[in-house]
Amino acid sequence: MRKRQFDSDRNFFGLGKSTGKKLIVVVGIPWDLTSSYRRGAAEAPDAIRKATDSKLYNRYTEQGVDLAAQVKVCDHGDARKARNAMELKKSIVSAIKVHDHNNAASLFLGGDHFVTFPAFESVAELQGQPLSLLYFDAHPDLYETYEGKLNSHATVVSRILDNRSASNGKVCYVGLRASTMEQENRIVKLGLTKYTSHDVFAKGSQEICNSLKSMLKDTLIYLSVDLDGLDPAFAPGVANPQPGGLSSRQLFDIIQNINDLQIIAADIVEYSPRCDTNARTTAFTSAVLIKEIMWAMAKRLC
Repeated sequence: MRKRQFDSDRNFFGLGKSTGKKLIVVVGIPWDLTSSYRRGAAEAPDAIRKATDSKLYNRYTEQGVDLAAQVKVCDHGDARKARNAMELKKSIVSAIKVHDHNNAASLFLGGDHFVTFPAFESVAELQGQPLSLLYFDAHPDLYETYEGKLNSHATVVSRILDNRSASNGKVCYVGLRASTMEQENRIVKLGLTKYTSHDVFAKGSQEICNSLKSMLKDTLIYLSVDLDGLDPAFAPGVANPQPGGLSSRQLFDIIQNINDLQIIAADIVEYSPRCDTNARTTAFTSAVLIKEIMWAMAKRLC
């Protein structure tokens, strides 16, 4: 673990000092070796931490919940930099276990989207049971191989489904709009659920939430948010921007309205600080998103 170069006491809205009984462990994953277009996601963890500065954002969710009364954050720092997928899994497990926290929820800061695979496996092993996957993304990431490689940001859901001891086979996509025929055929074959960004606009966030809650109830859930699921107007700093995406309002509404599900872990991935605006638009969107995700995870621990 490397030493922080900024005031970590203010990170995550100052919740490292709170008295909340529901613990959330944070692990950064500085990895972008499986990116195929623009790299830079390895620089994201600290950039996101800085955006959660308590001098900028208070500890209250949009719905008025005082997170300090519920949540305490333990930042385990970044996983060691890895040279391959096997090393990456080991470094994530090591980072999670820096302190022994029973029944804590986990928040991972990527990293390109491939990090979801080893993080998902690690959480499933800690829980001792397979998990469901709720996946916000413009892309299905369901290729069997991509550019001749099994391990890629574009194959991550395939790798998760390959591990039947970690995945229960339930995958719900939200925000898709950049799929391919190969991946669409696999979605049907595997019986996965998808909602495109157009579906969210046409049906409304509440109808999408009702469906998600029906499909994912009574399961432990890993929530993965690829920031390119958002329209580039709200998250320009991503490796693979795709216009026509979700608004930050829609994403926040969905997270807020599924917070009675059992979300045991979450990640935010594909933020590339070098591709962000000078105003750090994507970083600050991520910071507000973190507050809503923290409350969604904390409710399970109540």
